Amino acid sequence: MKTFLLIPISLLFLCSCTASENTGSNQNSLSEVEIVDPSFYQEKFLRGIKFFARGNEPFWTLDIYSHDKIIFSELNEIEIKATNVKLSPGKNLHETIFTADTENGELIVSILKDSCQDNMSGEMFEYNVSVSIKNSSSAEKVFNGCGRYLFDYRLNDIWVMEEMIDVVLDKERLMKGLPMFEFNLREKRVSGHAGCNQFFGGIELKGNMISFGNLAATKMACPDMTVEQKIFQALSQKNFTYKIVKLKLVLESDSGLRMVFRKVD
Repeated sequence: MKTFLLIPISLLFLCSCTASENTGSNQNSLSEVEIVDPSFYQEKFLRGIKFFARGNEPFWTLDIYSHDKIIFSELNEIEIKATNVKLSPGKNLHETIFTADTENGELIVSILKDSCQDNMSGEMFEYNVSVSIKNSSSAEKVFNGCGRYLFDYRLNDIWVMEEMIDVVLDKERLMKGLPMFEFNLREKRVSGHAGCNQFFGGIELKGNMISFGNLAATKMACPDMTVEQKIFQALSQKNFTYKIVKLKLVLESDSGLRMVFRKVD
């Protein structure tokens, strides 16, 4: 019988993603809501937008781009384009603050990780958002709503590893063949095997960044554990950029580690 082991940080297997303060009931409600019009968010992601938010009364939208730009739109008002974007931590670990310059003043965006429901469409989001617009010629305006980080929906698939820097991948030497990762974006989970043991755990996606959380894995001895050990050691770096080009998935870390996968499903 297979047993499962939560891989500790001390073994350099995986580090934890940022914890959520959501209650169990909030997590259940989020998991029960289907992704609303994924093509809408995919189109925004492909345009370089990493975070989207919206609110009502009055209706407004916010796009934060991967490069140095924020665009805020309010119904029947002139679109506000903000540049010189700066990122800073908020009052607690689950809040992020973006500040940017506009033509007439400053735009401040507070993003707090907590479940949020759009009060018109009923769509569930993972973040509460507050937008403050400060102009020298008028009083400060504050808008509240919901938002989410965007990601590439094409990641939601099964991927087999073809390359890994400083690792020789020989299918015949691995008990289960080439390492395989399967991403479930609705549940924000990853599962698969590293050539020997099965594993599963959480992921977090922000634009073209992916973070791996703690993994649980079967504890089975195989003739050659070298590849598996190097994969888990690599994932202990936790944060990677990712890109998908011609059915190939590339994960890269700041340290120069690179893994290449091919789509199989």
